[in-house]
Amino acid sequence: MKFPIWIGFCLTCIPFLFCTSLPKNPTSHGCDFRFQLTTLQTSGGPKPNLQFLDNRIQVSKIIYDDLSSISEDWMRTKKNGKFGFIDLNEKEVSDFDFYFVGDFHNGYAVFRSGSNFRDPRGFVSKTGDLLGGKFYDMVYNFENGLAAVEINKKYGFIDRNGKIVVPIQYDLITGIHNGWAVFKREEHQGLINAKGEEKKFDHDKYDLRGYFYEGTIVFQHYKKMGIMDANFKVIIPPNYDYLGNFKEGLVRFKLGNKWGFLDQKGNVVIEAKFDSEYDFEEGYASVTIGGKDGIIKPNGEYLIEPTFSHISNFSEGLAVVEEGGKRGFINAKAEWVVPPTFDQLGPLKDGVFTFAIKDKWGFVNLRGCKQK
Repeated sequence: MKFPIWIGFCLTCIPFLFCTSLPKNPTSHGCDFRFQLTTLQTSGGPKPNLQFLDNRIQVSKIIYDDLSSISEDWMRTKKNGKFGFIDLNEKEVSDFDFYFVGDFHNGYAVFRSGSNFRDPRGFVSKTGDLLGGKFYDMVYNFENGLAAVEINKKYGFIDRNGKIVVPIQYDLITGIHNGWAVFKREEHQGLINAKGEEKKFDHDKYDLRGYFYEGTIVFQHYKKMGIMDANFKVIIPPNYDYLGNFKEGLVRFKLGNKWGFLDQKGNVVIEAKFDSEYDFEEGYASVTIGGKDGIIKPNGEYLIEPTFSHISNFSEGLAVVEEGGKRGFINAKAEWVVPPTFDQLGPLKDGVFTFAIKDKWGFVNLRGCKQK
């Protein structure tokens, strides 16, 4: 027999059902999020059990010590103190012999060869092969088919065959975005592409920072930050203590201890009044004032007033919100889709999200019902 959501909550979560401050709408993307959370009696003792009324929604066992968000259909988890991967069928698809391993990007995951932070690093494929049979002092995720690697404090790019395509000779090199990466080499700095072609920037008082992103570069001048375009023309003067990258047409800035947003012409569109903030994602940004989180719109108006202990940015239409020490999902109408139930909750990514109840993790797969 299947129970409505309120009966399931009566078993474990009564306070969170009746004390939440937002309206409820347990449907999203064509999925019915009503569920029951119960306890199963097993030979190993009581175990939490989660069931959705929508039988198209897949729920894993809640048994994992750690669980990353899904990446290329695999999730990183932990067993006996080491990391490995499972797939959406909960099949162990790699050996659990990694001291550290990241998520998969472009078919490879960054991993460390030993338990010490200084141990060499490389790239492992889904078949368990070491890319190029080589380790490096440091490696970074593949982006757009290339990955930055470090040898003896010098950086370059390799491709997905392990071939060096940009010589390992740079003092700094970022990932490639929009066709270009920021580089520094001896007295030179500027932009470099996947062919190793450089656009040098000659200015001894401007220090390029961060990524080339949406056609712009952040730079620093006497401890203040500004932004220039791909031709190194200053479009936002260096008047700020910190500047992020443009996301959805806005860039976050810091003056003193407060944060706000600028538009692409450098105009202040949201005044610096927040204690912290995140970039805009899917039309909204999470902000903090006085230790409480809220969500703002691009015009600075609140979607949700800052009254919560934690709010993430939106991902696939849902944001993680914490209330009363528990976490759930809201939609862009500021309605609870999943009331605050979980001790930890990961973002919805590629139709899958991870969650923790007490110290054990599981995942929910919405791909059977999720509509775009």
